[in-house]
Parts: sequence; C-alpha cells; structure tokens
Amino acid sequence: MTSSATRDPLRFLVVIAHPHDFTHCAGTCGIHIQKGDAVTIVVMTDGGRKHNEAYMDELMKPEADRDPKIMNQTPEGYAEQKATEIQRVCALFGVTDLRILTFPEPFRLARSPEAVDALEEIIRDVRPQVMITHAPFNTSPCGITRNGMGTGVMNDHRETAIAALEARVRPASTPDYENQKQAHIIAATYFLGVDVMPDQVDFYVDISRWREQRFQAETLFASQGQDEAFARVRVETGAGSAGWNARTQYAEGFVRAQIETLSCIEVTEWDMIHATVPSKELIRHRSGELMLTPEI
Repeated sequence: MTSSATRDPLRFLVVIAHPHDFTHCAGTCGIHIQKGDAVTIVVMTDGGRKHNEAYMDELMKPEADRDPKIMNQTPEGYAEQKATEIQRVCALFGVTDLRILTFPEPFRLARSPEAVDALEEIIRDVRPQVMITHAPFNTSPCGITRNGMGTGVMNDHRETAIAALEARVRPASTPDYENQKQAHIIAATYFLGVDVMPDQVDFYVDISRWREQRFQAETLFASQGQDEAFARVRVETGAGSAGWNARTQYAEGFVRAQIETLSCIEVTEWDMIHATVPSKELIRHRSGELMLTPEI
C-alpha cells in the first residue's frame, strides 16, 4: 500500500443539501486540502427557504407587530446571504471549488429528477476518487436524529444522498452511446456521521487543529441566528462530543458506504498513541492542554 506521504493527490466530491451542512465535514476537507488533495463542494439548494430564524420569529408575532424589513426579504435575497456565508466558510478551509445548485426546497428527488443528471455531469467533470454525502437511510428511533431534527420518511438530507448515490453509479455502469463520455468509478464513498446515531459511526477524523476554523465557520452563518457564543457551544457539543467518542479533542465522524479491503492489517496512528503515550498526557490532550496530533 502506498504511504500517505507519497501517494498521489486525491479528488474529493462533497454533496450536501444546504450550505450549512458543509460544516459537518469542513475540518476533514481542510486537512485533505492541506495534504495537497482537491475538494469540490456541491450544495443541492441555495438555502433560501431554510433556517431563516429571523423570518420565523416575525411569523410568530401578530401581523401588526411584524418588522416590515424582515417580512419583505425574498427567498432570493436570503439565498444570496447564504451564498456569501458559505463562500467565506469555504475560504477558511481552503476550498475554492464551490458549486451551489438551485433545486427547489424542500429538495425531493421525485420533484427534481434532473438533479441526478446535474450531479452526474459534475462527477464526470471532477472525476473524484472520494465522495462524501449524507446518510441515505433513516436510522434514528422515531424519525428523530440525535440533534433533534425530524427525519421522517423523506428529508432533504436523505433525498440528497439518494440522488448522489444514483449519480455515482451512472458514469461507471451506464455506457454513453450517444456522446461517448468518459466513464468514471468513484473509489470510496462516505456518509456524514452527524446523520446517524453515535454507535453507527465507523471512524472519526481528528480535527483538533481546526477547531478555531470550525468556531469561525459557525459564527459566519449569522443568517441562521447564530452568534459567537452559540457557535462555540454548537461546536463543543457537536465536534467536541465526537472528539470525546474518538478519544481526542474534536472530531468529525463518517460511515463507510461499502466494506473496505486492505493490503495488510494497519494500526492507526491514534491507536499507537493511545497504546504508548502515558495516561496523564492523554488526559492533558483531551482537555486541550497538550496537542498530541501531528502537524500535517
């Protein structure tokens, strides 16, 4: 197996439902860009009808008490704000290839079947070796995820995943007789760990060195009503909780879409650290007093 220090650069394709969803794998993307890999982010919707907390707050009031400035904001205007936010967030992690699609919200594949065609074209253009997207299954009890979001039979995240997986197989299994476009196979696909229950996460990526960028990213999504204090709490309870499960400070979880085959048994760097580093140093690392993770 080629070592990570000498391997050829990889191309990553991240397919998400809404602009803010990028934060759930942003640290991982930053790590890979720092390694020399390329990352393309595709957002299926512009977010113009999602997470507009200020507008929803006004709708809770009697009509006579509502703020005209907020009430007169259009979904298109709100989407422009979201686009600016995710562009700034992507810059924090070195991502330069951001593609915001404008399929109707809530995103439903049955209503927008052309989304698969759009993703297929992006796959043929980017030719990624790795795809990251949402989990295509609802694994939480009562249709409620651990972050309190309702999933139901269908939701934007699940539908995005199904569209991405459908698009993934087309360049590999469906010959293009008319245009003879080049075929392409994506080597590995991973689902966001935030979409599943903690015990279903297959592995974590340590993002402890990217925690400040994660804090900044959450703060930049001001359109969702988040301020700096809330952003820090959100990262602490999200990436911080994942980090606790991963025996580090901050982490992002993932689920493998398929069984992996290795050329040999490998012991991860983190397992070696936990097997050889004194427990006092491990405690200091988890508390943030000591950084055991290596520089990229």
